[in-house]
Amino acid sequence: MTRLLEHVAPRLDVLVDEFYDRQLTRPGVSEVIARLSPDEFAHLKARQAGHLAHLLSPVVADRLLLERSREIGRIHALVGVAIDWYVDAVADHRGTLLRIAAELFDGEDNGLVHTLLGDRFMEDLQGALLGYRDLDNAQHRVMLTVTRAISDARTVADLARGVLEALSCLDGISVGFFGRPDASGRLQFEIGAGVGLDAFVETVTHAGMASITTTNSDGSGQGPAGRAWRTGLVQRCDSYLTDPSTVPWRATGRRFGWRASVAVPLADRRGQTRALLSLYAHWPGYFASEAAITMLEQIKQSFESALCDLEERPALASAVSGYADRAGHLKRLADGAVEMLFQPVISLPDGRLTKLEALARLRDEDRLIGPAEFLPAFGDDELFDLFEQGMHQALQALRTWQARGLTTGVSVNLPVVSADDDRYSRLVGEMLQHYGVAGRRLTLELLESGFVDRGTSAQRRSLDGFKDLGVRLAQDDLGSGYSSLLRLRHFAFDDVKIDQSLVRGTELNPGAALHFIQPINDIAHSLGLSVVIEGLEDVGLIEVGVQLGVDEGQGYGIARPMPLDAVVDWASRYRLEVDPRTPRTAVGALASHVAWEHRVNSLGYHHFRGSVLDLETCALTAYLRREGVDEAVEAHQGVHGEAVVDRGSQAHREAWEALATLVYRH
Repeated sequence: MTRLLEHVAPRLDVLVDEFYDRQLTRPGVSEVIARLSPDEFAHLKARQAGHLAHLLSPVVADRLLLERSREIGRIHALVGVAIDWYVDAVADHRGTLLRIAAELFDGEDNGLVHTLLGDRFMEDLQGALLGYRDLDNAQHRVMLTVTRAISDARTVADLARGVLEALSCLDGISVGFFGRPDASGRLQFEIGAGVGLDAFVETVTHAGMASITTTNSDGSGQGPAGRAWRTGLVQRCDSYLTDPSTVPWRATGRRFGWRASVAVPLADRRGQTRALLSLYAHWPGYFASEAAITMLEQIKQSFESALCDLEERPALASAVSGYADRAGHLKRLADGAVEMLFQPVISLPDGRLTKLEALARLRDEDRLIGPAEFLPAFGDDELFDLFEQGMHQALQALRTWQARGLTTGVSVNLPVVSADDDRYSRLVGEMLQHYGVAGRRLTLELLESGFVDRGTSAQRRSLDGFKDLGVRLAQDDLGSGYSSLLRLRHFAFDDVKIDQSLVRGTELNPGAALHFIQPINDIAHSLGLSVVIEGLEDVGLIEVGVQLGVDEGQGYGIARPMPLDAVVDWASRYRLEVDPRTPRTAVGALASHVAWEHRVNSLGYHHFRGSVLDLETCALTAYLRREGVDEAVEAHQGVHGEAVVDRGSQAHREAWEALATLVYRH
């Protein structure tokens, strides 16, 4: 072996060149080599010549050869060299050396060299196969972690973070991002993971980086991310520093050692791309192997299914927010920069303050950040932290107000993820005891579309834990969907809140809105629930709530959210100046007529003295007379008639539209 090594050592570079001349005729191998720069190819050849010298050296122990070959096999797997190509390459080198040995030796010496070369190459192949197996096993472990992350995720942030943190454990991954485009079509890196993440964010924050867009109008949309967004297909870049489509970001890639990238589009149920998963690797061809392609397709299917489930629930939907903004929000939360504002909820029959809703904000120097901006950054643990800080401030507020002579209640939003998390009920129990607050003074408001689809029995048991503490439970989105009505049957709520989205459209289409709010209010009352109507932005909408018999109201027309210290002074001054017998606004007057219709249909005509068509029995009449809307009197009479004959018919709706048009025109 020493003699053979001495003979071939001067020729190793030539032998390697000849080897690649032969291998480059193979389509798959030639594609792998094409991903390398000239310097990288030269380096590869030099390393291969050195490895052949180790194979022939009798002083290199089999154990050392095995470990070296194992590492070489792992690297070949990382750059997308198929294992059968590697086996063929080993056979090619062995054949070359056997031919050379036949020229040097004869007889028993030649047979011995054959045996020794066979053993050494077998050791080399065994090590390489172990390297391939190591990478395969690592990939399987990561996929198990990805599957668990997807299964356990209860927020978009948890989903993206869990998957990316799992994938960042793959050997060779530099960094990975979950991103979506903003309103201008520029992709925002929202959540990231990987060993190169901090350096990348630091550099991009200060030096900037060329935008990635989802359109094909210029070069910024021609990379893998832009193509993936438009096609809905996984798009790779197997050689980041030579691929023409990566020119705008090549300097960034060179700085961080990116040699390959992939963009995985995540589609909604209609097949439209909703978000992107982008991964960057240190090895060319990293995502080109059949195993990598299969893994990415599996991740795509599982990830986008979970994302659709979460995004379809408004309480969990996540707005687009850049990584730096998200990181800032997480730091503010960790630093305890939560500030609770308090919005009054009043009794509509008498104007009495019943409770205040605690609304979370994050303090950022001289401004307060609202939940629409910071909640997308929060996962399960952050939501629990936010709830804990909010509870402390809310219960402390009750004690502060009571010391100043105001005894009232407080409501706190309960995160969706609390439905099957016992930490929340334990925390509430501990805090009520710590602050000495009776459970009945605390209302927990739960918002969750699709809530009844996720294990009703388990969630009922979880919510029962709050009921055992004497805490009131409120459903925060009554009327936003069929599932919200089903929840009233399944769960022991005390209060319900009519969703403000119903109230917002009242003045645009009063007939539909008012006739929808009334029966929802009735359903809740028939179940013994107290009803709160949100979004009362002005006197007219407050009159709507009063006229329709809603128990409590909340909105800017009553009071905006305010700091703790302002509550007592506000409560001492506030008076509800609404008379249900004499509505002052058009929408309030129309609501009074809806209330009239409801009484007539609920109680029956025989309860009314005189004719049910008598306009004096409806408060809208006084409004029309006071405002001088004489042309609406006949339309009002028509609506009365249609309501008695067939309330809800096409004729009734048309009469309503005519009346509303006249009232609003005035």
